[in-house]
Amino acid sequence: DLVPYIERKLFTVNTGHAAAAYWGYHMKKTTVYEALQDPKIHEEVHRALAETKELIVGKHGISEEEQQEYMEQIIVRISNPHLEDAVERVGRAPLRKLGRKERFIGPAAELAELGKDCSALLDCAEMAFRFQNVPDDQESFELAKIMKEKSPKEVVEQVCGIKPDHPLFDRLANVVEKVQADMK
Repeated sequence: DLVPYIERKLFTVNTGHAAAAYWGYHMKKTTVYEALQDPKIHEEVHRALAETKELIVGKHGISEEEQQEYMEQIIVRISNPHLEDAVERVGRAPLRKLGRKERFIGPAAELAELGKDCSALLDCAEMAFRFQNVPDDQESFELAKIMKEKSPKEVVEQVCGIKPDHPLFDRLANVVEKVQADMK
């Protein structure tokens, strides 16, 4: 069964890489490597991956030790100083990356359904919502337009695919509302 390994990759490699990029962009870093040298960003990536680790271990029966080791390997790999991973390139396509089955909302939604903490993933989603009007990324311009024209609840439904009866909905709407308030 490949599903556990596909989800593990998405919610570890892709989540960690995107988290570093969005936090890095927000904190004016140039590359993912540079972002992960910042202790604050490094901690935020670790927090997010600790949440996805809890989901992966509980859902797929992968041992906590094995997932922790995998998580640490991924952080080392994406912090390679020889990779010129620009935060703008890695952050490209924020609308897709904020989707229901994607790297932040997917695991956060599942954790919320289980009554577990997903605050670090929501913090990463906040950084993704702030990735707007980035040169050479049409989706970031579309995101800015949606954020300007829609209510927080409409954004959550349209961009994230989360319905009002979902346990993540109100918390995600609060994230969007905070970003929108900062845009004014």
